[in-house]
Order: sequence, then structure tokens, then C-alpha cells
Amino acid sequence: MTSPTPARRRGRRAALVGGILALVLLYVVVILLYAAGGRIERAEVSSGGAGDPLVLTLTPASIDGAAGHMTLRIKPGPLGSYSSDQFSMDETVHVLVTGTDGSRTIEYGADEVAATETVTLTLDGFIEQWPFDRYTTETLIVPLREGADGEGVPIPYVLSVDGRVPGWSVQAEAVATDPMVTEDGPVAPLGVQFTVTRAASTVAFGIVLLTLMVIAPVLVLTAAITVYRGRRKIEATMLGWFGAMLFATIPLRNFLPGSPPIGSWVDYVIVLWVIAALIAGLVIFVLAWLRSGPDGVASAQSANDNAHSQDDGSDADAGSDGGGAGGGE
Repeated sequence: MTSPTPARRRGRRAALVGGILALVLLYVVVILLYAAGGRIERAEVSSGGAGDPLVLTLTPASIDGAAGHMTLRIKPGPLGSYSSDQFSMDETVHVLVTGTDGSRTIEYGADEVAATETVTLTLDGFIEQWPFDRYTTETLIVPLREGADGEGVPIPYVLSVDGRVPGWSVQAEAVATDPMVTEDGPVAPLGVQFTVTRAASTVAFGIVLLTLMVIAPVLVLTAAITVYRGRRKIEATMLGWFGAMLFATIPLRNFLPGSPPIGSWVDYVIVLWVIAALIAGLVIFVLAWLRSGPDGVASAQSANDNAHSQDDGSDADAGSDGGGAGGGE
């Protein structure tokens, strides 16, 4: 056997170093993307009107693409001119929130501590397009006090959006509608439009997992075709390895971030063909094993018998040499 030339050894060493550097670079990029992602760009809009406004801070808490829901926390404070102690409202204020599963009204009673409330907004989008799925929703949030005629009258307020949702990229755009004339002057009902996409770190994580899934059938097919062409001997124990690769595909697919449902486009583009390639590799290996037939088994048995006979002959020669030496003494 000829040893590799120095140039070939240097090429292999360079390829190994390059592969290690690529993995380290990929690792650093994914970590940096995760650290930088998920932060919501702060958005703020005022309704106008006289006096100190009521500030409502909106914080997206969680996003469920499969259910099409986004949980939103609404925190009041500062409470503005309609509160003398900044802990409770001087009169009952109802906050109307649209875009939920039906319109919802949050009540801040007089002389009651104004606490954070949670609402669930509905999202428009398709999780089947994971990891490039995109969702939108719009909500109108208006605090109302009871007017002289018993109707709800908007009070001056400010909507502020802030927070962070890990694994998601959320863009908030404040929307102001036509103002309404009130005792506090013109007050415009305010809304917020949310646009939600997967964070870059989540997309990178999913691409890495899908790449690993593609590598598995490539290895299996390479081994199976090599054995079928007779360049490597048949090892029946490799069937267990092929089976393990096949059964590892589904847990790996279910580990994808965001848990895309079965039938997503990623299943048709990648997962289905990964399973098909693994089965093909298993079939090719079994055909190679069957093709070897009894001759392959007989030749293997003959090789084992020859090895045993050579061992017995060596033991006999060693015994005779020992006996001759004893007789010479």
C-alpha cells in the first residue's frame, strides 16, 4: 500500500481545519442571532386631548402559530388625569379591545387597583409555510368613561408597545383613526397592527436540523451502494444502523422549533424524501445481502475454517518444537 503524498496530506488537513472553522462559525452565528432576535421595536402613539393621558403598555407575551393566537398583556400606568393617586381610577373606565375571539372589554373600577390584564388576539397566517410563515393581526384599544347620556366616551390616552418574544420577530405599527370630539377635546381611537415572523435564529436552527436530516440518507445510500458494488464486505449488523437512522427521522422532525404540523411544506420538500432515501438504502443493502447467497455464506465459513486450521497447525508446531527441545535435554 502506498502512503499518501505530502500534498494530499496537506489537502486533507486543510479540509479538516476548514470544516471545523465552518462549524464554529455556524455556532457563533446562531448564538448571536438568538441573542439579537425577539426584541420588539418600541412603538408609541397618542390619541390627543387635554390633560395627562392614560398610558397603556402592550407587551406580547407568547405566540402560537399552530393555534393562530398571540397573548397580549395590557398594563395601565401612569393613569393620567383620571386618577388622583395613580393606583386606581377616580371613575370606572372600560377598555374596549378588538381583534380577540370576539370584542372584549376590560373594566377598571373606581377605587380599584388598575392591574395588568391579558387578552388573546387572533392571527392571520399559515403555519404550513414554516419556517417562513408570517402572521398579521390588528387590534383597536380604546378606554371609555361613561358620558352624561350613558354612552361611552373616549378619554385621552397613549398606546405603547414594547417587550420581547423569544423565537419570534414582532413588528408593531401604531394606527390612529379619525378623532372624536369629547369634553377633553378631539380624541382619536388608537390601534396597533402586528406583523409576526420567525426570528432569524429560529430559521437558522431549523435549517441546521433539516441539513442533518438530509445528511443521514446520504450516508446510508453511500454505505449501501458501496456494499452492493462489492467494494466492502456485507455486515448484517449494518441493518440495525440503517433502522436506527430511519426511526431517528421522526423524532428529529418533531424537534423542529415551532412544531409545524404534519403536512407542512417542509414534509413534502424534505422529510418525505429523507424517509424514502433511507428505505431505498435499506432495500439496496438487503439486495446485496441476498445476492451474496449461500456462496457468500460458504466462503465466509470456509475462511473461518481455514483460520481455525491455521491456528491449530500453529499450536501443533509449537507443541512439537517444545517436545523436541525437551528430548534434546
